[in-house]
Amino acid sequence: MQSAAGAKAIPQYWDRNTLLLDLTGVSGEGSALLAPRPGTAWPARLEFRVQSGSFANLEVNGAERVLFTVPAQGTPTLLKLDPGVYLATTAAITVRWRAADDLPH
Repeated sequence: MQSAAGAKAIPQYWDRNTLLLDLTGVSGEGSALLAPRPGTAWPARLEFRVQSGSFANLEVNGAERVLFTVPAQGTPTLLKLDPGVYLATTAAITVRWRAADDLPH
C-alpha cells in the first residue's frame, strides 16, 4: 500500500488478508492518501490502530465516508472498515485525523 502522509510513513502490518495501518505515531491533525501499489489490488480488509487521546476523530473517504470517534484515554484502539467503504474500483482512500473542534459542519 502506498501512502502520502507528509514526511512520515505509516507503518503497515499484514494479518492474513487484512492490512493494519498503525496510526499510533500520529497526533493532532493530519491526513494521508492511500492507494494500492501499481499492479496490485486493495486488500480484502483494512484496519487502523489509533492511540487513544492522540486525536478525536478519524475520517475515512473511499467509495463511502466513515467517521470514527477515538477514545479520549486508554489503550490503543483498533478501527475496522466495513465492507463497501472501498471497492476494487476505488482509486484512492483519504484518511484524516483531527481534534473534535476541527470537524466540518
